[in-house]
Amino acid sequence: MNGERRRRAQRAETDEAGSPWAFRIGTALGIPVRIHFTFLLLLLWFGVRSARLGGTFLSGVGFILLLFGCVLLHELGHAAMARVYEVRTREIVLYPIGGVARLERIPSGKAELLIALAGPAVNLILAGMLFAAMLVLQLRVPGSAAELAAGDSVLVQLLLVNASLFFFNLLPAFPMDGGRVLRATLTFFMSEERATAVAAAVGQGAAIVFGGLGLLTGNFILVFIAFFVFLGAGQEAAFHRSRAAVRGLDARAAMITHFDVLAPQDSLGRAADLLLRTHQHDFPVVDAWGRVAGLLHRGVLLEALARAGHETPVLEVMEREIAVVTPKAPLEEVLRHLQGRPATPLLVVEEGRLQGMITLENLTELIEVSRRLRPPARAGH
Repeated sequence: MNGERRRRAQRAETDEAGSPWAFRIGTALGIPVRIHFTFLLLLLWFGVRSARLGGTFLSGVGFILLLFGCVLLHELGHAAMARVYEVRTREIVLYPIGGVARLERIPSGKAELLIALAGPAVNLILAGMLFAAMLVLQLRVPGSAAELAAGDSVLVQLLLVNASLFFFNLLPAFPMDGGRVLRATLTFFMSEERATAVAAAVGQGAAIVFGGLGLLTGNFILVFIAFFVFLGAGQEAAFHRSRAAVRGLDARAAMITHFDVLAPQDSLGRAADLLLRTHQHDFPVVDAWGRVAGLLHRGVLLEALARAGHETPVLEVMEREIAVVTPKAPLEEVLRHLQGRPATPLLVVEEGRLQGMITLENLTELIEVSRRLRPPARAGH
């Protein structure tokens, strides 16, 4: 029980950091919901655009909030289905281009298929509910049919939004849900690695077609979508290759065990000396009992030296809220965390005591070594 409580506490510490450049706005189904700072720019742009077209600033902002309410429900659909398969959702992040439900792990086969379909299914249900509301409105409110036919009604616009989200997300291309549906379906007939490669190739092929059509027709939104899809498909394939290379390994396989540490009472001058004498950029801070007290980053150190001087204790500037994992943590989880926060190392801690440190750089080195040591696949496999 104690071990399980420690793992939950460590996961909570990791989750609290959240995605970079995103801030928390609330919780839904027990899942932290965050918005990226660029989302505020989108609200501002739509508000100004609405005002220039004869509407009001608030009406433009309000419509975008309703639209992203539908996006949030879409992501909650993924999260709810993931919970059925005992897959935890770390957070939901809303970006100007859509939302992302960050799962603790990506299951395969039937589970991935149903989790991927759950999001578009929510949009289909919402579209059906909005259509039913429009029918009721036409029957009970005189004159509403003409307003709905004109397309200016919020109900009509939200119906079109949800229909678009349904069809767009089912395109068979990563990073849309349709790409995961295609990969999950292919795993019934081939290996997961091969299925990912095929699904990524289909996605990039579709992106090239979309991009070509966008350039021919002058539709630069379509070109932007094509660029987004092409990159997303490549990233998904690269991540899966990396995940396959570390599958079955735990944090002990990648952690650095030879590094310098600081004590809370050490001066920034001593930390600067270590920075100059070693290749290390991040220094764990360990107290007199050998327990992790914090972490001092290179950037924080340099800024504090200029502001507070070299005699200032490390204790006053170190970061206390740090992400930690146990030595037995799967490297797949470590990889996902470090790719989300590449500038911050993970400390490997057991019973409060520092065992090692993992950076994206040394994990990448492990992945490259593992790929070269892996025996070549035989024909037919």
